[in-house]
Amino acid sequence: MVGFPMPASTLLTFLNTGNPTGLKFTVEHGGRRALFDFGLEHAPGRAPFSMGLEPRPGRELADLLAVGSAPRLDGVYEGWDGRTAVFITHMHLDHTSLVRFLHPQVPLFYPAAMEDLRSAVEASGYLAWRRPAGTPLPDRRPLTWGEIEVTPVSVDHDLPGATGYLVRTPDLFLAYTGDHRWHGLHAESTAAFAEAARGADVLVQEGVLLEPPAAAPAAGALPPLPRHSEHDVALGFGSLLESTPGLVVANLYPMNRERVALLAATAAARGRRLVMEPQAAAIAGRPDLLDVAEVKADPARFAVQLSFENLPTLIDLAPPAGSVYAHSNGPPLGRFDPAYQVLHAWIQGLGLGYAHLGSSGHSWPADIDRMVRAVGPGLVVPVHSRTPQALRVPGVPVLVPEVMRPYTADELKA
Repeated sequence: MVGFPMPASTLLTFLNTGNPTGLKFTVEHGGRRALFDFGLEHAPGRAPFSMGLEPRPGRELADLLAVGSAPRLDGVYEGWDGRTAVFITHMHLDHTSLVRFLHPQVPLFYPAAMEDLRSAVEASGYLAWRRPAGTPLPDRRPLTWGEIEVTPVSVDHDLPGATGYLVRTPDLFLAYTGDHRWHGLHAESTAAFAEAARGADVLVQEGVLLEPPAAAPAAGALPPLPRHSEHDVALGFGSLLESTPGLVVANLYPMNRERVALLAATAAARGRRLVMEPQAAAIAGRPDLLDVAEVKADPARFAVQLSFENLPTLIDLAPPAGSVYAHSNGPPLGRFDPAYQVLHAWIQGLGLGYAHLGSSGHSWPADIDRMVRAVGPGLVVPVHSRTPQALRVPGVPVLVPEVMRPYTADELKA
């Protein structure tokens, strides 16, 4: 195409390596470019727009570009360059928040199994989406973009419709895991992806839970959180509901529809009803809305989903003695978030018990190793991690990529 470089060799370029979130990368060949994921980095207290700061109304994209939160990328915002297509792996905000800024002509693809959740999230007002919405891709059906072939292959994550991608060009076979885990309810999907990706030249491997070599804990350091499987969470909710005489409050992440449905069923089996804030209920696809007066009148008959932003509602609910707050993967997402201490100030101030009943959507370190061994790539590129250098699998070379540095197929396969 006139005006654009047309590399004879495939080029792989990371716009953001996702340390730990906001991963975006491109694969180019000939006159076409495939861009994978398009979200914002979630880094409370470190990102320019965090801690309550938001881009200014009417100039959101300009503000995000000015501080480096959105990539300066020609051909996707003000107009389409005729060569770039965008592929989304799943609905989490660090993979989708910038989609609304894409020009209407930019081809936008996402897994078909994500569509019901995507529609609900958009309709609820939680996340704006580009119009037209784009094209849902059936699982394992290849799409050809010039000489780039892209095939979605589903994986297990903590929300519906997550996928990885297999990317083939005339001189490179690249597999991108997307966000995935082996300890969820559908480990067979993740295993099937590994089988489909076997022998890839390059494996782009998410590594959110990668850890540096063990060191002695610092004085006063909090003990590590337990690593629960999704099955463990189900059992934990059952025990919590049975042992709690008062109100049970949980900060569920509403996009995790299976978790929400599981808690609702577990509560129902124990004579309680799960009720949710209106927006959260719309995202989760649940019918029962929170009525403060109803819950306050008989708290032992309810489990309540409550977001961090609505913690003051606890004052109105007036949880009686013996009530418990369960942290279940809703924000704040972890101890790295300054809001985590604020949450515990509310719990302590209102005399609530506390339980951690969450299960990560990301693979544990041993399972990251398991994925790399199962795929057996020529090269593994760890991304979406605070410590990508911690990935070491005997016999598999590792590349910790540089941002905005194009890597040729020959370099990647050398």
